Amino acid sequence: MSRQRRSMADLLGDPTPPKRGRGRPVEDHRQKLVLAQAQQVELKNAKMRGELIPAADVVATWSNLVADARQRLLAIPSRLGAQHALSRQLVAAMDAEIRAVLTALAGQGSDSDAG
Repeated sequence: MSRQRRSMADLLGDPTPPKRGRGRPVEDHRQKLVLAQAQQVELKNAKMRGELIPAADVVATWSNLVADARQRLLAIPSRLGAQHALSRQLVAAMDAEIRAVLTALAGQGSDSDAG
């Protein structure tokens, strides 16, 4: 006696449910769910491999770097003034120029300047 093997499709019947009204088939929703779950696993794996960094950490690091650069730039006029015995007027002029550049750079990052 040979037993006939039946496929899953034979056992379960038609896998596509009938459409009800204007709703979308259940398979579309299942596919979206599976894709979302796959993306979540990919993100989790990338994070574990160190390929992703929390946004708050990036913001904090860049904020510290920008603040440090600003502080170092603002120290240039007085440091050069002391090293080269420059006049107060020249040191003040260098300071004003550096501050103007920093202000312009800060303005480029604001949303109000976009356009």
